[in-house]
Amino acid sequence: MKKLSLLAFLLVFIQSVYAQDRVFMTGFFPEAALTKKLSNGNKINFKVENQEYFYRNVEDPSERWKVSHYRTDLMAFYDWKASPLYSLAFGVFHRIHEGANANRLIQQLAFIQRTRIGRLGHRIRTDQTFQTAEQVVYRLRYRLAWDIPLEGTTLDPGEKYLVISDEPIFGLQGEEFDIENRLVLSLGKLIDEQNKIEYSIDYRTDGFFQDGFRNRLWFKIGYFYNF
Repeated sequence: MKKLSLLAFLLVFIQSVYAQDRVFMTGFFPEAALTKKLSNGNKINFKVENQEYFYRNVEDPSERWKVSHYRTDLMAFYDWKASPLYSLAFGVFHRIHEGANANRLIQQLAFIQRTRIGRLGHRIRTDQTFQTAEQVVYRLRYRLAWDIPLEGTTLDPGEKYLVISDEPIFGLQGEEFDIENRLVLSLGKLIDEQNKIEYSIDYRTDGFFQDGFRNRLWFKIGYFYNF
């Protein structure tokens, strides 16, 4: 009860800070990913994400605290290993979002940088989103993620780790330009060589150059299986 009371107080405080023309929502964000390693060293990845909000700062008080489906994302990637530290990936994406479904093409370059404590992961993405009766959305994304083992200098099965990441996203639709930012803090555990689980706080902001600045705070749980 103390944790729930603290969460409720935090949400009310955040709501009071932002003006009414700013959007705030929070909820649950489960995700799961399967990765299949191929004989040639490349990989195929399938991922599903689901967002369920339980609070929105809408004008009607009776609609603020309400558990409702926000969107579901389905993704598939082919990952080509260019070197031990570099990879290229191409993906397809389908979104189910309150009757406004969308499809996306994704191109990705990722590379790893070893550090004294953990490693830095760099990911550069471009994508194109297609939706009926809407102009194509073009985006450029860069994510920097720092993986930190919590029980030694390397991560071994059964041990915990921390991931801190930030990803600015630059989007263009017609003549409208916008920026989104995603800041994520994750606590994970490598169960064994094939399984890991992560608990995360995911804070997203967008609408910097449009009416209705938006904040989204997600409580995530992710399961990842490699085979």
